[in-house]
Amino acid sequence: MAARGASGAMTLITEYDVAGSPIRVLRLESATNGRAVLLLEVDERKPGIHREVRHEITPSELIAVIRANGAALPSKPHNDRLISDPM
Repeated sequence: MAARGASGAMTLITEYDVAGSPIRVLRLESATNGRAVLLLEVDERKPGIHREVRHEITPSELIAVIRANGAALPSKPHNDRLISDPM
């Protein structure tokens, strides 16, 4: 079975100001080539300052970090199939 690289994106945290505008966003995104996962942090909490920080990790390294540091959850019964790949 062939393995593919990372795909997709998700927002982890969004902070809003009193007017409801986002002032801080943390997202996970796949790199365009699928060989890395990017953690993007956009911070506009200080007026007039836009700060963007990117961290990169391979999908294999991210999986290893989660397995080493995450809590194992009991499995739920399902239809015995993998999550479908949208590609």
